[in-house]
Amino acid sequence: MSSKKFCPKCKSENIILWMGGYTGAMYRCGDCGYVGPVVIETNEEIPRDEGRND
Repeated sequence: MSSKKFCPKCKSENIILWMGGYTGAMYRCGDCGYVGPVVIETNEEIPRDEGRND
């Protein structure tokens, strides 16, 4: 079973590796626009926060 990556801001699975190399990995969320080095990686489903306005 492979692990899934989730956006730490909106919990979307629509997260892609945006940059990498010497600076390390940077991810981008296609749903909320989050850009950063932190993602949630797990084998479990994570419920999305539908009503949040962060």
